[in-house]
Amino acid sequence: MGMTLLEKVCCMLSNASILKSFCTEAFTYACHLVNRLPLPAIGGKTPLEVWSEKVAQDYDSLRLFECPTYYHVKEDKLDRRA
Repeated sequence: MGMTLLEKVCCMLSNASILKSFCTEAFTYACHLVNRLPLPAIGGKTPLEVWSEKVAQDYDSLRLFECPTYYHVKEDKLDRRA
């Protein structure tokens, strides 16, 4: 999970053309997003639901980080990445 978060932070900073000094804020926001997105490994629930038994439907706190997003389905280990 640490590597996943680090990749998200690097993408957020580079796509938004923001200085590396904002890496702490980007990391915090990436953690916030990951904890509120459903994961197939835990039955389509969010980590917030599993840990605290609260339904994570409060999406009012989400803000635009000023970077484009891409959807990528990884089919094989050697396929190109988005």
